[in-house]
Amino acid sequence: MSKDPQLVAEQLRKPSGALASDTALQMNKANKATNLAALELLRVVDHDHILEIGPGNGKFAVDVLRKGSSIRYTGIDWSSEMVSSAKNLNSKHIESGQMDFKVGTSERLPFADSQFEKAITVHTIYFLESIKTHLSEIRRVLVPEGKFCLAFGDKSFMQNLSFTSFGFQLFDESDIRTQLIEAGFRVLCCERHIEYGESNTGDRVEKLINIVLCEA
Repeated sequence: MSKDPQLVAEQLRKPSGALASDTALQMNKANKATNLAALELLRVVDHDHILEIGPGNGKFAVDVLRKGSSIRYTGIDWSSEMVSSAKNLNSKHIESGQMDFKVGTSERLPFADSQFEKAITVHTIYFLESIKTHLSEIRRVLVPEGKFCLAFGDKSFMQNLSFTSFGFQLFDESDIRTQLIEAGFRVLCCERHIEYGESNTGDRVEKLINIVLCEA
């Protein structure tokens, strides 16, 4: 993956072109711990239909299915390259009817009201231009009292990364809590995780990750 901060920022926002595959692999490596922690907090159970916003190449979708029986998973991503990769990676689960991947955005979700029991998104909030619109749409497609888990890097460390000055919106836990409440969610809890690893430009960093669980 490129070390140029602006190019890294562009690819993290929407992986595309020749760098899309390498970007996805790097994101999988950098985000694995956060994805698994968010999924654990979401507490998926048998027969849940799960929506993931921004699944990238779908690497972690199978972890959702492993949480129980008769689980269905739908991922939506605005990168057509990522959706294509996700479909290739998870072809057998798509053929069985357990998974589906679509090109689109949470600003206008192509789903009926109350279609999902749970929703999850990891490291996408930085790129949403009208956060309340996106959150309201996610709430719309959740069943009453459906759960939504949102994970993101805290502004305190994100602002020190070289690429976040190129088009990233940065937040702390109180910022996102306010946005969720304004969109009609009830915040149930917020876990703070400290992770150590490489950033998407290869720098060694200590990451403060906020993982918020809320209810529609």
